[in-house]
Amino acid sequence: MRIVLNQKRKEYVIKEHVPNEPGTNASKANKYKFKKHMNDILDVGCLVLVTLTPKLQKKREYIVAYEMIQNLKEILKGKHNNRAIHPKFQYE
Repeated sequence: MRIVLNQKRKEYVIKEHVPNEPGTNASKANKYKFKKHMNDILDVGCLVLVTLTPKLQKKREYIVAYEMIQNLKEILKGKHNNRAIHPKFQYE
């Protein structure tokens, strides 16, 4: 997954919190940056969901990509201490 995110230049979405929405008097550049970030969040969230089982999908379909990744890290750390997980499925 990281390869796809790097290629699409969207990996930042799983590393950063959702930004605050710019105010009504913000510059067009700031508004565009926020809108792009929100669109990238949607794209990455869908990509992450596709990699999950239906049970995991259902519990995470309404949270943003950053929170999904943080949540999945906690689950994986608790179950496997992150060492038994195949590197393909690690999100670090």
